[in-house]
Amino acid sequence: MSRDAGRPGGPSFAGWLFADLLLVIVLVVLGSEVPADEPDPDPGPTPTATATATPGPSRSPSPTPPDTSRPGGLDPVTVSVGIRLDPDALIAGRPAETAELTRQITQEIKRYEGRTAAFVMVFGTVRTGSGGSGGSVDTGRSDAYATAVARLLPQAAPQFFPPYSEKIIRGYHDSGSGIASGTARIELFFLLS
Repeated sequence: MSRDAGRPGGPSFAGWLFADLLLVIVLVVLGSEVPADEPDPDPGPTPTATATATPGPSRSPSPTPPDTSRPGGLDPVTVSVGIRLDPDALIAGRPAETAELTRQITQEIKRYEGRTAAFVMVFGTVRTGSGGSGGSVDTGRSDAYATAVARLLPQAAPQFFPPYSEKIIRGYHDSGSGIASGTARIELFFLLS
């Protein structure tokens, strides 16, 4: 009988290792959550450095504690807007297509006036062939198109979109069926207010 007969094989060992690592990551994330400190409502008297019989300092009213009834963060309800452009012209940086992006975006975000997007995902679709909704999705060109739209959004509406960063404005390809070539779906996340 072999010495290794009771040991688990490579694939099952890798699965257990992955599960253990995932558990460690979850514990680290949960352990790093820091609760917000609430201000002390009664800080008590402030000691004075003089020994004379001077009156103590007057107490100012304590600050109003922040409203903790609603947690901060991203609003889970997202908004989706769509535009349609010539993807190759936009990727090439043609001024006419950049101006058309600005026009369409300005029109689409009018109904959200007064709000600012905190996180944005752009899903682009570029199909092979003559365009329309036929042909297969070219994932490389779709990614490039979505990234070009993502990079131009802050320039198109600087009061609405945050400055460009791949961490908060990111492009992806959309390979859904029936989506016309040149379509960019922009998913908007707002901060809770």
